[in-house]
Amino acid sequence: MNLTTFYLAVASLILAPLLGGFVAGLDRVVTARLQSRIGPPLLQPFYDVGKLMSKVIAPASQWQGLFVRWALVASLASGVMLAAGADVLMCFFVQAASACFVALGAFSGSSPYSKIGAQRELFQMLSYEPVFLICIVCLAKAAGGFDAFSIMGAGAQPLLFKLPLIVPGLIFVVLVKMRKSPFDIAASHHMHQEVVRGVYTDYAGRDFALLEIAHWADVTVVLWICSFLWATGPLQMLAVALITLFVAVVIDNISARLTWRYMVKVAAPLSLVLATANLLWLYLE
Repeated sequence: MNLTTFYLAVASLILAPLLGGFVAGLDRVVTARLQSRIGPPLLQPFYDVGKLMSKVIAPASQWQGLFVRWALVASLASGVMLAAGADVLMCFFVQAASACFVALGAFSGSSPYSKIGAQRELFQMLSYEPVFLICIVCLAKAAGGFDAFSIMGAGAQPLLFKLPLIVPGLIFVVLVKMRKSPFDIAASHHMHQEVVRGVYTDYAGRDFALLEIAHWADVTVVLWICSFLWATGPLQMLAVALITLFVAVVIDNISARLTWRYMVKVAAPLSLVLATANLLWLYLE
């Protein structure tokens, strides 16, 4: 690792959760405007996390606090690896480990809502992880390498022209990772969530704040990978990430929450078929 790569990794460690916090704030602002509300300020997510950090609440079990910290480390590590030009597949698996730790922490709690949310979190992973995996393989095949720098420097022509069929799959992944309708089955800020906060029910205080920071880092990494579709420059990548975010927010506001059965049996297979078809197309070129 050279000095430049080291600086990029350190910058990602700090900027990934910060950018994720701004994304969460922008999400609330855009949602409020779409619903003709004034809404909270852009920095409201940071105020919320700061308030949670000031509360010292005993965890629901002796293991929960440990799982929270492992989840945070895994989420931050995936962003650091991506910034350092590591294998994108490895970033994918590290981020998946973070989601597993969140579910394990929920399982270790005492609330039945928490356990139901943890089960749904695993169903979500079963649905979106294979789709995300095939999308990353498509990006690597089109770019000629699995490391992040190879994909971002694939050439003057955007990868989107070679990978149009993975766009629905990436939107599906973004909706699940951002916990947006119609796939907010494990946890949601909305009042229509019948399992309270689902997988987050038993988390409180500093542990909940750390999970929010981990979630921000996850969202940043996923949007970053989506921006690889048009990696002809930093501004173009930022534009793709913002467009993806806006599409996710619009879908969230015009869609009702679906059941986990629909996600597992319809949405995930359809996205997986499209992404696999694009991968076969690349190999047959």
